Amino acid sequence: MGSKNRIMIFAAIVMHLFLHFPSQTEAGAESVSEVCKQSQDYESCVQILTSHPRTLSASGKKAIAEKDLALARKESVDTSDFFTVLAHRNPASKTVLERCASYFKEAVTFLNLKGLAGGTASLDVHYALDDAESCETALSSGHVHIHSATARILKWKTVYEAAEAAVVALEN
Repeated sequence: MGSKNRIMIFAAIVMHLFLHFPSQTEAGAESVSEVCKQSQDYESCVQILTSHPRTLSASGKKAIAEKDLALARKESVDTSDFFTVLAHRNPASKTVLERCASYFKEAVTFLNLKGLAGGTASLDVHYALDDAESCETALSSGHVHIHSATARILKWKTVYEAAEAAVVALEN
């Protein structure tokens, strides 16, 4: 058998394998779709999760949940930092804004799968949402109306909801 024939046979085998096995991205997109069915906002969930290549490359629900929770933790830290900076720029609202920074810093501790074995992971993750809602309550009762703060909380909630959906999908 000549070298041309070997190359042709090898190319045919590679092409066959390529066409008959789904790519990791296709499998990841399928898993993301399955996870996002648990979300209150399917479209936003898919948009958040598919915009991060690490989520698409995750294999299985647990890996997706871990990646999503990592995104939510990062968003919580970023949101806490946002409120810290905002507090320095708005001395009249400093106390309330620092409280919000603290709430989002605390939210990081709840965004994990530690409760998975006991079946409480989704409840644990939900406590992070309670922290965000505590910030909203503090802003409202403190009569602090800053558009960028409201927008930042909304952004955090979008990322949070995707992570929560992944945890719920994993528990079910």
